[in-house]
Amino acid sequence: MSPFLFDADLATITDLAARRRERTTVIDAMADHAASVIADYAAARAAGQTDLAALIRDHAEAIDPQLVAELDGFDYPAAA
Repeated sequence: MSPFLFDADLATITDLAARRRERTTVIDAMADHAASVIADYAAARAAGQTDLAALIRDHAEAIDPQLVAELDGFDYPAAA
């Protein structure tokens, strides 16, 4: 679940969401979003959903070209 949707739900009940938004920097929010894009891409690839992976890649290209480079290197083995 998106942390932003979770916060929106909590905002009607508690002040937890408001406090979280006060402490979250733009850099933190961008990093969280990039991590969720990478996780969604990994899940789509693992499930064999190449059409969904392509849509996620298009979204990544729109928000950050460096993120596309990270997705391009997704299949490369890690250096030991």
